[in-house]
Amino acid sequence: MEKRNFGCFIAVLLTCVVCVFAAGNQEKSQTISNAPATTSSKVKLGMVSQVFGTQSFQDDVLDGIRQAASKYDLEYVSLEVPDIGDTANGLRTLIAQGANFIIISNSAYLDAMEEVASEYPDVKFFYTEGNHTGTPNIMGSQYAENEGAYLLGALAAMLSKSGNVGTVAAVKGEKVQERFTWGFAAGAKTINPNIVVQRAYTNSYADVNKGNEVASVMYQKGADIVSTYAGACNLGVFNAAKLAGDGKYCFGAAKGQFDKMPDKIIASLVKPIDLTILSVISDYIDTSVFDSEISLTLGVGNNGVICRYTDMNDSLRAMVLPEHDAKIQELKEKIISGEIVPPSTEGEYNSFTF
Repeated sequence: MEKRNFGCFIAVLLTCVVCVFAAGNQEKSQTISNAPATTSSKVKLGMVSQVFGTQSFQDDVLDGIRQAASKYDLEYVSLEVPDIGDTANGLRTLIAQGANFIIISNSAYLDAMEEVASEYPDVKFFYTEGNHTGTPNIMGSQYAENEGAYLLGALAAMLSKSGNVGTVAAVKGEKVQERFTWGFAAGAKTINPNIVVQRAYTNSYADVNKGNEVASVMYQKGADIVSTYAGACNLGVFNAAKLAGDGKYCFGAAKGQFDKMPDKIIASLVKPIDLTILSVISDYIDTSVFDSEISLTLGVGNNGVICRYTDMNDSLRAMVLPEHDAKIQELKEKIISGEIVPPSTEGEYNSFTF
């Protein structure tokens, strides 16, 4: 955080917030014109994803790339790589097509990124799923999803009529998924120590049917609110809430996803990753500095993660009463002050004082 490019990064981020590999579909490399002339013409952006177009975190990353492309007249290329095992080859394909600044947006791609980064030391990699130091051409960042999830869990407990809620995550053991799962459970238990918190993993970021399947089981077992953080699987969870009928609701992710099921999604755990991507790329282009030793963590204190209520359904928004919001703000302030440190692992959850 003490590095010179981090100050610029945070300033840009907060300002923005406030005011395989070829087997999948490939988005065409694009050039956006009418931007100021800079040395950015030497930069070509790239990313891989299992799937695009589901309004998930991956799409938000791609949106940040597009914003940077528009601002600096950059080319970018993206690949759908449905099989995680093909990720390294997918990254090599991007590089063969000229990409030299690649965004890695999934912790499942970590090994592939490190492998390819060692082969191409002149290619820059920005890893969005964790701090990463020691490799000159990799810069990492980490979101405190556990902080936002804690607030979302507290909200779920206040809204639940059945005293039974659930979480659907993607791949068990991945840090980002564990931060969401255990942060949410701790927030719910803080409000209601007796609440039942069901947990399930889809073991996929792309299997919509699996999301529907595991969420349906939770609703059948009494959950009236299910929160999801599993990429495209979220769409299946939203559908399960619809099929479960009256009195059954869900929470979303990404930028909110409220339009995906406006009569069911009350709130969402939002990470403005597009603004992060735009800020990092802007800082690199404007300063030519790429600091692989930076330690970047974004949480509720700097709007890196946000508990956002729906703005698409007045009746659902009305479910969040003023006293509910006041409690959420109280808990948020305690997280910022350090009085509350939401757990990010099962071990931390087991020792957490509710």
